[in-house]
Amino acid sequence: MPKPVRITIIDDSTVELCDANCGVDWSKPESVDLARTRMAERFGDRAKLEYLDLPKARRTKRLHDIKTRIAGLPMPVLLSNGRPRIAGEFDTRQLLDVIEADLEAEL
Repeated sequence: MPKPVRITIIDDSTVELCDANCGVDWSKPESVDLARTRMAERFGDRAKLEYLDLPKARRTKRLHDIKTRIAGLPMPVLLSNGRPRIAGEFDTRQLLDVIEADLEAEL
């Protein structure tokens, strides 16, 4: 059985959102909860989701590594197993597509 895909949504709540509602507001707990629900429905326990708001994150070596990896990318950033996969606005469907592609690549 493939290893679970670890999804991390990196966000910066201090950055203004697009005026035209261009994407999901990942800073809202209900947005993250909905994504977790959809992930569980589709992939069971083969995918895990973490949300990380940079201004509120505890300073650790991992945070430093993430900031280095995503430097210069537009927020939010979706990491899959630590690799940037989407930079800029994305929705739950795109997040699920990334998970599916990564699970297929493990086979």
